[in-house]
Amino acid sequence: MNVYELTSAAIPAVARLMSTIKPEWWDYNGAYSQLSNIDESIKTIGWYLGEDTEHPKGWILCRELIGYKALDLECSGFDDNGTFKLEHKLLELFEVAQVYARDKGYMTFRSGISSVGFNIHGKEIENIPKAIEELTCDRIDYTWYLENGFRVIGIQPNAYEKGFHLIMLGKEL
Repeated sequence: MNVYELTSAAIPAVARLMSTIKPEWWDYNGAYSQLSNIDESIKTIGWYLGEDTEHPKGWILCRELIGYKALDLECSGFDDNGTFKLEHKLLELFEVAQVYARDKGYMTFRSGISSVGFNIHGKEIENIPKAIEELTCDRIDYTWYLENGFRVIGIQPNAYEKGFHLIMLGKEL
């Protein structure tokens, strides 16, 4: 077998393969669209806060993961008198995003935060389920997530560098 780059010229053949071996997931047009148009599987949407449209104070940018029926927080921030703050200052935007996601039929709102301040930061993770079970942190943004219905759904070890992990959070809509 050889490995080939998926180019626009090869998409019809791969779409035929997809629709032939798993027709309950893809018809030819659906497979072709997924392979050739990222807007069919991932879209970006965002909202911002401000006193007016010209002076934003905070934002969230999300990815719509259409195939997974999920909205995924890409990035966010809030200007608290010149100091960068995270999610806990953006409840109004999170609520708008959740209404949007529910209206689109999405089932999950996902996010992630770095392991800084967590008991696992800087350590090797050998057992992810055990690390999740024993996870502790008193960061205000983490506490805010938990208070707003999110829960830890995973840990990606060494996401940023060795010992610098990603805590994955999710909320059922």
